[in-house]
Amino acid sequence: MSDLQPNRQSSFDGKTVLAVVLSVIVIIGGSILFPPTPPAAVPAAVPTTQAGSEIQATPSTASPAPQAAVAEIKPLAPAAGKAEAPALEEKNYTISTDLFEAVFTNRGGNLLSLKLKKHKDASGEVNLVLPGQAAKEAFALSFGDRSAPSREDILDVTMLDSTRIDFSKTYSVPVAGRVEPSTFTLHKTYAFKNGEYLFGLAVTLENSANEYLPLDKNGYAYTLSFAPQIGPKFNPQSKNSDTRTLITYNTEKKKKIDEKVKNGPWNPKDQPAWVGVAGKYFVFLGIPEIQGYTPTFETTNVPEFGSTTRIDFSRPAIKAAKQTDTYYFYFGPRTGTELAKYNYARDNAFQKADLGLDSAARSAGILKPLEDGIKWLLGFFYSLIHNYGVAIILVTLLVKALLFPLTKKGSVSSAHMQEIQPKMQELQAKYKNNPQKLNQEMAELYKKEGANPMSGCLPLLIQFPIFIAMYNLFNNHFELRGAMFIPGWVPDLSLPETVWNFAPFKIPFLGWSDLRLLPIIYLVSQLVYGKFTQQPTTGQTATQMKIMMFGMPIVFFFILYDVPSGLLVYWIASNLLTIVQQLVINDMLKKRKKKLALVKK
Repeated sequence: MSDLQPNRQSSFDGKTVLAVVLSVIVIIGGSILFPPTPPAAVPAAVPTTQAGSEIQATPSTASPAPQAAVAEIKPLAPAAGKAEAPALEEKNYTISTDLFEAVFTNRGGNLLSLKLKKHKDASGEVNLVLPGQAAKEAFALSFGDRSAPSREDILDVTMLDSTRIDFSKTYSVPVAGRVEPSTFTLHKTYAFKNGEYLFGLAVTLENSANEYLPLDKNGYAYTLSFAPQIGPKFNPQSKNSDTRTLITYNTEKKKKIDEKVKNGPWNPKDQPAWVGVAGKYFVFLGIPEIQGYTPTFETTNVPEFGSTTRIDFSRPAIKAAKQTDTYYFYFGPRTGTELAKYNYARDNAFQKADLGLDSAARSAGILKPLEDGIKWLLGFFYSLIHNYGVAIILVTLLVKALLFPLTKKGSVSSAHMQEIQPKMQELQAKYKNNPQKLNQEMAELYKKEGANPMSGCLPLLIQFPIFIAMYNLFNNHFELRGAMFIPGWVPDLSLPETVWNFAPFKIPFLGWSDLRLLPIIYLVSQLVYGKFTQQPTTGQTATQMKIMMFGMPIVFFFILYDVPSGLLVYWIASNLLTIVQQLVINDMLKKRKKKLALVKK
């Protein structure tokens, strides 16, 4: 039996078996004494369309549904002559696995919260479902297209087992030309499994009559909505704390669609295999296993969150008496390790394959091998000292040590070029009107002095990809979430640190309400770094160098003020280690200069 089927099996005991045997004896005896009359013709059974198969019932096996007013769909009233059923109260139901704590409401069978047990933030366990007061809850269902209001009826609840829950309700629909309304039953069945950030939702609709389901508003039977925002809660105005990116996937490649949604509701031209919202560390992905569905993205404003996005899955009208549609949803870490589990059936409990969810993981592009190597080093050092802040410093130290020969070579080359600068200026003055001759003489000078003008730049070019890879890693690495560096000062390397919060006051123009120490340390280290690495120059070049030495660190101070602490720890460590390296190199250059002076004498 499927995990997403609401049916339950019953068990037989001895009394039940005896009752069945006696019933068979009575039925056989009755058929001998009272032969039955020939039965009247019965319409053929209506085929059931299964999720993804899209098998359609034909007029020979099921009658088309009479025209029904979808807006007048109501929960089925008690039968005539029976007492009114007592009013049902809204209640919450919890399903718990080793990874999730999911809380549902019987009002609509919607998901209220979804907490990740193995991931925490300042408020406790990370909650990936943040419904707003004025927005639809997660997996709210509307009969018809996305303009229809979501159903808020109190549904019947059946706990199928510890990780599966079914919400159901029978509805009546008044139809033209009929005294009796048409009726159908809705089931929303959720299924979770231990060890999985993926879970399933089956939407089952079954007509009480042998005819098409009476659900068709603008060509759609129902719409399943997810709104308004995936957690954890963040401030969208803080440019560096977290992000939300809208994505689709068409079995070949991932597409970012943020720009397309800015001007109103938007639908992909081709039906994607899945759609989602990606945060910096977590991601929500919806994978409908049905054909012809229409996903709609819309940017909305919710008081609790500001600008956020609603995603709707609209299901086409159903040409059958019963239909079960299956959806799978991934709520979890945005890491390749977790997302790649759904490429092979053997790697996940739902036995899903070829979903391509790992396309939603953050990509390092052509620098991926380099970033993976640095990530491995970071994990290695963390396994030794269990502090990611110290691990970042050790990785930076190791990389600086490995690159020291290149750094030394570049510094020596720059110093050598500085030494022959007077001779170069003489040639420039002598052949200022003869560029061709100047180039020949300069080449002879470089050859005679053993200098190469590019040798000072080459080490920097080689180090630049490493710098970019380390920058991206320490700015986005999932394992830095909640990783403490220094208690009481840097409690989370994935967030900016704060030594004093003076909210609600904000610094004019900047909007800052926090005093941060790491950006100040970075500024000081960068200024000292520039002082030690600056080459002696004169004239206009000297002025430009001073502007670069003092201006750029100040500009970067404002840019980096709200970046994650882990990134600043790396940058500060890199500056301090470079200063130490430069002191060593400067001492070598002084000894070299003295040695050359003695040789000339």
